[in-house]
This record gives sequence, C-alpha cells and structure tokens, in this order.
Amino acid sequence: MQLPDKQPLIENMVVTSAGELGELIQNGLSKGSGAFLKIFAKDSAGKYYMTILLDRSKVLAAECLLVDKKQGLTGEEAITLLKSLIGKPMVVDVYTLDELEIKLSIADNVDVYVQTPKIPLNELFKKAEEGPPKREERRTESAVPVTVTQEVPKAVPAVAEAKAEEKAEVPAEEKPSAPALPKEEKKKPAPPEKPEVIVNLTGGELPERAFQVYAEDLLKEAKRIKGLRINKIEFDANVGEGVVYLNVHIYGNSDGSSRDIEIAEKRMLHAVSKYAPVLLREAEVKPIVRDVSVVIDGQEVKPQEIVDKDKKKTGNVTKDGKISLSVLEDVWPYFSAYARTVITELEGTGVRVKKAYFDVRGRREFEINLSMVGETEMTRETVERIARDILTRHARELGRSIKRYITVHNIDVEVLTPAVVKAAKEAPKVTSSKASEILAKKELLEKEVEQLLKQAGIEDLAPFTEEKKKEAEEAMVKGRIEPAIETLKTRIHAEMKLIPRVTFKWLKMNHEIKDSTVMVDIEASFLREETGGLFGSFSGVSESKIKKDIEDAIRRVIREVSKEYGVRIGLRKLNIILR
Repeated sequence: MQLPDKQPLIENMVVTSAGELGELIQNGLSKGSGAFLKIFAKDSAGKYYMTILLDRSKVLAAECLLVDKKQGLTGEEAITLLKSLIGKPMVVDVYTLDELEIKLSIADNVDVYVQTPKIPLNELFKKAEEGPPKREERRTESAVPVTVTQEVPKAVPAVAEAKAEEKAEVPAEEKPSAPALPKEEKKKPAPPEKPEVIVNLTGGELPERAFQVYAEDLLKEAKRIKGLRINKIEFDANVGEGVVYLNVHIYGNSDGSSRDIEIAEKRMLHAVSKYAPVLLREAEVKPIVRDVSVVIDGQEVKPQEIVDKDKKKTGNVTKDGKISLSVLEDVWPYFSAYARTVITELEGTGVRVKKAYFDVRGRREFEINLSMVGETEMTRETVERIARDILTRHARELGRSIKRYITVHNIDVEVLTPAVVKAAKEAPKVTSSKASEILAKKELLEKEVEQLLKQAGIEDLAPFTEEKKKEAEEAMVKGRIEPAIETLKTRIHAEMKLIPRVTFKWLKMNHEIKDSTVMVDIEASFLREETGGLFGSFSGVSESKIKKDIEDAIRRVIREVSKEYGVRIGLRKLNIILR
C-alpha cells in the first residue's frame, strides 16, 4: 500500500502474543485518529511483510507480500494470514495518523480498501487470542513438573487407569452404592500442597532442567516473604536464535495484611527479573522477560501498574507558577492544597514569597522538602524557623486526614531584603542625573580645550574627543550595570535551586559591555536526579525538556532584572551541564 512518509512512533518492536500486539496498536491510536502497521513475520511456510491501515475501531485496509513467492494477498486473505501468525514472533512498526492522513491513505489505496472487510479491532484480537490450533497440545506436551507437583496419582499411572476403567464399567444407577474408592483415598496420608510448574514452549526446545532451577529460585524467594504461599508458576517461553522471550505468571495466596501483600507482589515481580539469568547459565540462551504478572488471592498486578501507582507528578500549583510541587499522583490534590495554605499563612507573617518548590518524597510515609525565595526584612534564620513551624503544624493535620506519617525534613530559604531592592531600583535615577550634569560641564570644558588646541596648531581632535566621550558614557552606565549584574547573579542562583528533577551544583557568569548593551555568558551545572524503577533506574522526563526549563527560567530572570534596572541585558552564551 501507498502510505504517508513519516517517522514511526514505535520501531522494530518484537511481539509474541495478541495482547502485546493489541497494546502497541492502542498506543499508536492514543496519539492520533488512526494508525498503520508494518509487520514482518515468518513461519515454516515462508516470510511475510504486511501493511495494515486502522482507525480507532476497525481495520480499514490490509495487504500482505509473500516474500519468498513474490505473491501478494489483499483484504480478507491478508487478515486471515495475520490471525494465523498472531502468537508467533513478529517485528512491528507503528505509525500514527491524523484524520486528514487517514482520508488521504484511503484515497491512495481505494482498491485495497474496497476488498478489505471492516473487522472491529476487539473481534480481531478476541479471535486471535485463541492462538494457533495446536496451542493446547503444545501446552500439555511441554508441561514440566518440578520436584514438587500436585498431581501425585501420575506416579502410578497403571493403577489410575485401572480405577478409571472400573468406574466406567459401573452402570449409572449403581454409582451411589460404590463408596469403595473414596474410603481407600481417605486411608492414604494426604500429601502436603506443593506448587505446580507449567512450561509452554514454542519455536524450539530448551532443557527442562533450566526451568526447574528457575522455578526453584522463585520458590525459595517466596518462602522468605511473610504469609505468601505459591500455588502455581507458569512460563510461556518462545525460543529464538540464542534468546528466549518469557511471559511469567505466578499464582498464590497470602494470609498477611494488605501491606504484606503489596510487598509480596513487588518482591516476586523483582525476583522474576533477578533470577532470569539462570536460563543463560543452564541453557545458554539469553532471557528477555516480556510480561510478568503476580496473582495473589485472585488479584493481579503487573510491573507497569506498580510504576504508574508510584509515579510522581511535578507541576505548578498556582497559575502564575509561583508555587510548584512534586509528589505521587494519587496524593497530589491533598499536597497541592497543603502548599497553597502554607504559603498563604507564611505571607501573612510578612514574607513576600517570590517562588516556592515543595519536593515531597516517599510512598507510604512522606518527607517534605521546601526551597523558597522571598522578600522580607527578617533574617534568614527567622524565616526558616517560622516556615518550619507552619509546615509542621499543617503536616500533622494532613497526616491525620490521609492516615499517613508526614515529616518536614529540609527547608532552604533565600532572602531578598526589600530595602536593598528598592535602593538598587532608585540608584539608576540618581546616578543618571549626576552623570548628566557632569557631562554638560565636560562638554563646555572640551570646547574650551578645543579652541586652545587650535590656537596651538592641533587640528584633528576627533580621536581625543571620541575616547573621552566613550569613557564618560561608560562611567554613566557603570553605575547601573554593576548593581544590575549583581542582582542578576543572585536571582539566577536562587532560581536554579528551584528547578525540579535536578540538583543545582554551581554557576559561572561573565559579562561584557558593548555600546549600551550588557552581553552575559552563563554556565550552570546540575546533577540529574534518578528515580529507582522496578527493573532499574528510569526517568520520565527527557534531558532536552529539563534543559529547556532551565533556559526559560534564566531568560525570564534576565528580562525581569533588565526591566527593573533600565539596562539592556542580552544572553550571548548559555552552557547547561547535566551529569
């Protein structure tokens, strides 16, 4: 098909199930009005390249190229082939389309569009999830019982078969009067409950011993978790060349509290990733964990659900951006109201808050850290003491409301004295009037000197007068520039401490006067804060976004200081270092 030339949203993603393919499609559709897929797959019959055009609810057009045979399939034939391949490894590219691009794509591929049945997406994947016809047979054949298995009668298959035959020969009306078998079973000692381990292999073979060792490691980890009992571990393994793609599902029960269950879920999810390298050691294949789920007491949890639950939100609490907050999303409304209340009460004590950033850390228990810039005549120590009293009092009230333990940890206050700011603003006017008077007197003196020099026979006075004029202008401007640059440096330094997701390290600033403009060179260093994820470190915000936030803050401060002091300040060079 002829499709728009654009960059893919998702490229070269390997999927091994209908669920994974469905998630990719929903991800693409969430970014636009439609999507098209490029799918590369193969089986024993050959290799396939498919292009599928979708809108939010249905398949619009489908086409497939049989690479080995150089043959094309269109419409229903292509969709049927796609269904048969779902469940096998596929390489998928996902492109998002807006409404106009969907209309143009249909117009460019009208012949394929007409031949394609408009199958709803949910029907397509509902059928596809049943998998290839022989999936249940493979599952039964490759089930691997570990040293611990629930099916004890398998140890004596001949006896079990004989009993099954006897039961089949008894007429239906005689069944109630045959209690012999239950009595025999009651006499046998009941074996202890032991977990069941099932391995579903597709695409190749792996030694059973590797999965046995893997399961034993997971069971050992489970024994160390309070109140947790594992009933079943199921591995869906798709074997490739030198790799195995794993879907791991763990089923169990817990007699602990809700907190114990939450800890058990997180530890077992972590254990799946932690012990997966045993497959590399035992079977010499690289394990790639695609999907993990832990079902405890019938409630399922997946890694992404824990990540989303623990995800922090960083943003402005007020429209003017004066108050910003970083805290878990599920308690954002409580702490945003807390931040507004605290700042309002603090301003009532005589502190004019210019900027405040609340960093609330923790999940079950919370720790409040405040960075603030304010104008007041009080000392920094006094402001910090007042702020701590207010924060602690409201933290106790909030903790009782949400039933969490909340503490106030660190308060960093930058104090700007109003008297100094006012004097700095008025200084340019005084300096300007005095400088004007001096210049007027200098102009008269220069004329007298010029006449005297002409009488002495010196005609060219331009270099002399220009140099003196330049010096006079510099002297006039210098009175305004020096306080402006000093204020600029102080305010940028304070503002950098409030940038979220990074820790401010140091600032260098140089300036040069060109005519009536001050050109500023700034270099700032930051340490990027990393948040610990389930399977490693991750950060939800890109480096370019953080650098843009820093640059915007610096340019805003330059504009404010330039306006206050009546000095033209330009940013010539900016170097932001993130480590």
